[in-house]
Amino acid sequence: MLKLRVVVLLGVLVVASACAGDNQTSTDDQTESSSASNRAAGNSSPAASPAGGRATRIDPRRGGFEIGLGEWAIVAEARAIRPGPVTFLIHNRGTVAHGFEIELEGESSGHGSGELFKAETGLLQPGESTRLRLTLSAGVHKIECLVDGHDDMGMEDLLDVRADAPLVRVPPASAAGRGRVAIADFEFAPSVVEVESGTNVTWRNNDPAEHTVTAIDGGFESNNLAEGESFSFTFDEPGTYAYRCAIHPEMQGKVNVR
Repeated sequence: MLKLRVVVLLGVLVVASACAGDNQTSTDDQTESSSASNRAAGNSSPAASPAGGRATRIDPRRGGFEIGLGEWAIVAEARAIRPGPVTFLIHNRGTVAHGFEIELEGESSGHGSGELFKAETGLLQPGESTRLRLTLSAGVHKIECLVDGHDDMGMEDLLDVRADAPLVRVPPASAAGRGRVAIADFEFAPSVVEVESGTNVTWRNNDPAEHTVTAIDGGFESNNLAEGESFSFTFDEPGTYAYRCAIHPEMQGKVNVR
């Protein structure tokens, strides 16, 4: 009888140990699954938060591919992107109505029955934005304003869709506040700058369209800045200085001087 009880007890211990092992494996699997989900969602990517404030590089399609429309240029977030799904985020930064159109250049696009691929938005009034979700195949695509005559005035460009399209460089957040503002995609970036009194702030136009840096109170104003040109102003007194582009009034920024 005693031997029988010992055998039963040993059997119970073996089963309990096996169950504990199964539970441990399940927990490990869930942790790996959670980590994989976080990585897929971009919640814990080391590249997104590089150490030491270094710049990182990202796929320009991530979070939406920005398109800026304004007089008289069309500005894409990058000149080349990789094939596949993309959501275009299209903004009319101008003072008149514009619309976005994309078309594959060349022979058959492969999007169906030998027809050229073409897509477009509706007409956007000044300040309006819209989204356009597409799946792009490899090839050179023409992007332009669909309003008659606007392409001839400069609102057209080419978007190269290819598998080896480079990632775009994103400067670290610490780069803001150093007295430098980029004018790109019909926006001032950063739109708000924090500086000490006596700081010389420089704006550089990276857009093909001309822009200005014009203080709301008239305290400073640049000439029309062509692509690659810069304007600088020294802020000696503490305060908040609001400004905008006189050509594209939707473009606004602010300098906070301590």
